[in-house]
Amino acid sequence: MIDFIGDIHGHADKLKALLTKLGYSNKKGSYSHLERKALFVGDYIDRGPKIRETLAIVKSMVDCGNAIALMGNHEYNALCFHFQETTADI
Repeated sequence: MIDFIGDIHGHADKLKALLTKLGYSNKKGSYSHLERKALFVGDYIDRGPKIRETLAIVKSMVDCGNAIALMGNHEYNALCFHFQETTADI
């Protein structure tokens, strides 16, 4: 079974509460479930106070094989803003 999770927006505390409510446990620094995997559908950044912690939770779950993470429009927009070309560069 897969748990779809989206629009975290830097709210790490709420993400941890949700994962716990869904039956995930934090072992060795990563949340895992015996029978399920999380599918994060983007929007990890913007708005909330704990963006780095949110990204660390998602990344550790992906690295351990307990989740899949997709890019949302907020991540896409951040990358576009960071890598935008100016007319001086052309």
